[in-house]
Amino acid sequence: MSSLFSASVLLEQVRLGLQQALATRISAGPAAGAAQQTWQLGASACFSVVALPLVAETTWTGALDRLTHSGPPLLVVAERISHQARTHLRARGICYADAAGNAWLRHAAGLLVALRGHQQAISSPATAPTPTAPSTVPPTQLNVAGMRLVFHLLRTPALVACPVREIAKTTRFSPSVVVRTLAYLAGHALWSADPAGWAALRPAVVEHWVGHYAATLRNRLNPQRYRWLTAAPPTWPYPLPAGCVWSGEAAAQRLLGISAEPPSMLTIYSTLPRAQLAHYLQLVPCQRGPVELLNPYFAPLALDPEQCAPPLVVYADLLASPVPRTAALAQQLREAGHW
Repeated sequence: MSSLFSASVLLEQVRLGLQQALATRISAGPAAGAAQQTWQLGASACFSVVALPLVAETTWTGALDRLTHSGPPLLVVAERISHQARTHLRARGICYADAAGNAWLRHAAGLLVALRGHQQAISSPATAPTPTAPSTVPPTQLNVAGMRLVFHLLRTPALVACPVREIAKTTRFSPSVVVRTLAYLAGHALWSADPAGWAALRPAVVEHWVGHYAATLRNRLNPQRYRWLTAAPPTWPYPLPAGCVWSGEAAAQRLLGISAEPPSMLTIYSTLPRAQLAHYLQLVPCQRGPVELLNPYFAPLALDPEQCAPPLVVYADLLASPVPRTAALAQQLREAGHW
């Protein structure tokens, strides 16, 4: 896992991995800082958890000496804990868990768990049924939820500095989606929890997101093509009802202030029922029609007079369009700094 991960991301990834492996809920409580939490396993096993990347290094001994306390049993969490460090931690009675799947938990309440990276766990009867080791390998590709989450992060850069739970709450995704998506970004050198670092990475993240947009996200938005009911299309520009926004070529013309001929392909995102919108615009289904309707994945829909989708969406739709001239519009939109 990349060193760009914040402590809160590391803690959440390891917590979710242990929860999956032990088939039991592990709740995280507040503590004194992003690198410290209290984890509750079952009704009586409580641990004082601290994220300590130094455990994987030769300087682990001094770092652990500074963590001696009299509260609940100490549970050290790290990206990866070496075999030597694990041996010394067990000898000192200090519990540990890492993102590679290694874990050793011991509690006076009758809990004993031993996990060795991606192998079967050995546990006492006080734990859940024999578990399997957690899968902490980052996803190989962004799924629909991951694409939508990255879109949120690009639109609201301040989120990158928030803890996992805050990102999940704000974006309405589960913490596991957040952890896996950030793991994917980190694995592709596209993640920083520092706003300045994220700003520097943003152009690369945008291009990566756009490159996966058409195949991963766009085709899940129920895209449907239509033609005009009458032989002659209405006079351009066409009025849109509330709950609809332009994207693609039509939106680019508006955002760039270009007065041009009517777009050869119209892209519209709408929350209205398809039949209602088709009736309003006088459209009929046609596989090669010049009008495309899609469900939005961004909210709220634009309320400005131009009725345009977010510029990043417009940019992605331009690059996904089969119309050759849209590539030049996408470049203009990018150079104008709209996204």
